[in-house]
Amino acid sequence: MFQRVHYISIGSALISCMLSPIATALEAHVHGEAVLNIATDQGDVEAVLRSPMANIVGFEYEAKSAEDKATQEKALKLLKNANNILKLSASANCLTEHVEVVWDEEHGDHDHEEHADHEEHADHEEHEGHDHHEEHADHEEHDHEGHADITAIYHFKCSNPEALTDMTLSLFDSFKGVEKLHVNLITDKGAQQLELTPSSKGFKF
Repeated sequence: MFQRVHYISIGSALISCMLSPIATALEAHVHGEAVLNIATDQGDVEAVLRSPMANIVGFEYEAKSAEDKATQEKALKLLKNANNILKLSASANCLTEHVEVVWDEEHGDHDHEEHADHEEHADHEEHEGHDHHEEHADHEEHDHEGHADITAIYHFKCSNPEALTDMTLSLFDSFKGVEKLHVNLITDKGAQQLELTPSSKGFKF
């Protein structure tokens, strides 16, 4: 199922991206949602996917157990195969030229600081006047610090760019944790923004 969208000017699109729920969702690190930025220039197509790590592997802490490491390795292999993320018009003859996956893990310092706080709480366990509001603030800070994102960059070269008319997101099939994808697209026709879901995972340029 393909979703047709209306084009707007590139300048307006960039401003809209900065102020839109797409940018807010990314900054807020919303589980279940991801962002895909796409730009095309003649036969070149660049796509940048950014998603909370939980959508991809089911957790956001540092993988230490054999099971978690295996899950992370499996996800990495899926991400490195562009066909597992998106598919371009077959007749455009697009080949993957470059793939880069970055795991933006912030939990290293989080683990250390959290242990330090636990020690501090232990020192105050016997004090009845312990400030519970401060404790809650600490936990909220830890939750934020524990967030982690994944960024995947894909570059394609199409030998028949005139035939590049549509894209289908296989991302939803590869990673069930992604329930909504915000797309920012810039082509020679202008710019567009759209929202994809597992039931509507394709669009026409």
